[in-house]
Amino acid sequence: MTWKPGRHGRADRMIAKHEAARERRIARRSGAAAASPQDALLRAAKNGEFEALVAKARPAQPIKMVTPEEREAELRAAGQWPEDKPRPEPKAEPPAEETPPAPEPGMPTEPTPGMLWAEEHIRWRPRGPSDLRARHEPGQCLVEYDPIEYFYAEQAELDDEDDEW
Repeated sequence: MTWKPGRHGRADRMIAKHEAARERRIARRSGAAAASPQDALLRAAKNGEFEALVAKARPAQPIKMVTPEEREAELRAAGQWPEDKPRPEPKAEPPAEETPPAPEPGMPTEPTPGMLWAEEHIRWRPRGPSDLRARHEPGQCLVEYDPIEYFYAEQAELDDEDDEW
């Protein structure tokens, strides 16, 4: 068997790569030195040490939660809150009342008994697929003649014409 250094070199590199990844996984599980700064922050957050880590990174700013109302009050006291713009007052003119149109000549001024019945019983509803009529009734023929019989009759006529030639 011949020795091929190219293949052995590649295999050695792959084995070294997998062993390094295995060592990183073991280090992450054991809590030893993190593989990256993100891993260190993630481990600190999982262990409840994140606040202490942030306080250590920013000693000048104490950590505290502030509600939006408290933040607004602080900004107003410091004079940094934008002043409320006065809203323009609506015009005091009431809208003109529309007069109903005059009834057409010959139309009743009071509702008739038929109109009262219609107002009470008739309801508008949206149309749906069940409102459309079927284009073809099942079991009914679409044409007035039998297409199969017509086809055979036409073929017979053509055969008769061929015999004459």
